Amino acid sequence: MPINQPLNFQRNDKPLLKKILAEHQDKEGNLLPILHSIQDELGFIPQSLISPLAEALNLSFAEIHGVISFYSHFRTIAPKKVVIEICQAESCQSMGARQLKEELVNYLQKNKFDVTVENIYCLGLCAQSPAATINNKAIAKLTLDKIKTSVERALV
Repeated sequence: MPINQPLNFQRNDKPLLKKILAEHQDKEGNLLPILHSIQDELGFIPQSLISPLAEALNLSFAEIHGVISFYSHFRTIAPKKVVIEICQAESCQSMGARQLKEELVNYLQKNKFDVTVENIYCLGLCAQSPAATINNKAIAKLTLDKIKTSVERALV
């Protein structure tokens, strides 16, 4: 999509968004790559960037928001220092991912660890289920002890 509209900002993300828009300016279907780039840089997609992004791409706020809300990967709230994504695909579920997530959440609450726990749908590690990521680092053949150790290391 051509980028031809002036940008109107409420946060101090103007340089970042301009840089990302410039990187993707001449690409067809650039909305998803732009959203990924924003989230890669900030950890989430601030609500305050949706309107200027919509203006720049000549799309409506609803179109941008619809894409963000459709894909569970995108966040509109800043995550904690540690982000845990537990795979919920069929293979991981059959190997106990739901139970593991419940136990993990209980452990985190009991120890007052301030982390973000999210579902993700397929990490491509089906042969090594259950799987998760901690701050985008994959962990396969997950056990509660394995994930506890990884979380404690990430919090340091």
